[in-house]
Amino acid sequence: MLHKTSQERYGKLKKVFHRLKRNFNADDLEEFVLTANSLREWILQDPALSQEQKNHVQRFTVPQSLDWQICHEIANVQKHGKQNNHGNTPTLVKSVQVETGMGTGFAVPPTMRIVGAGDKITFKCGDREESALAFVVRTFKHFHYIFEIAPIPVGQRDVSLLDNIF
Repeated sequence: MLHKTSQERYGKLKKVFHRLKRNFNADDLEEFVLTANSLREWILQDPALSQEQKNHVQRFTVPQSLDWQICHEIANVQKHGKQNNHGNTPTLVKSVQVETGMGTGFAVPPTMRIVGAGDKITFKCGDREESALAFVVRTFKHFHYIFEIAPIPVGQRDVSLLDNIF
C-alpha cells in the first residue's frame, strides 16, 4: 500500500493535476483518471472524513454525472484493456483523440498565466466531443472541495477558495 489514507491519495491527485496544468499530456491524464476513479472508494471507507465529504463524493459519482461516466469508463478500459460495461448501459466514451502539442490551454486572470497547454485531448462522447482539459478541471474541483473546503466549518468557509486551484 503506497497510500494509506484518502488524504494521501488526494495528495497524489493534486500533484498530477499540477503536472497537467504545466503540460497537458496523455500519460498524466491516465494517472489522473485512475487516481480520481479510485478515490471514491477511498473516501467512502475513510473513518476520518465527515459525512458531508462522503455525501459530496456520492453526489459526484452518480451515473448521470458526465464527468464521473468519463472517469469511470476510461479507468475501466485502462484497467481491463477493453470497454466492459457488463451489459448494463451503452458506453458514453466512444474514443479518445490525442493531438500532440496542439493544446493551447487557457489563460487564468488576472495574471493571464497559461494553464493546460500541451497535447489537445478530446473524448468522443456520443455525438459530441468533450475537452479532456475541461474534464480534469471540473473533476479536480470536486475533490478540492471534499478535501480542502468541506472540512472547514460552514461559517468560516471562504468561497474564493473554490477557485483557488490555479
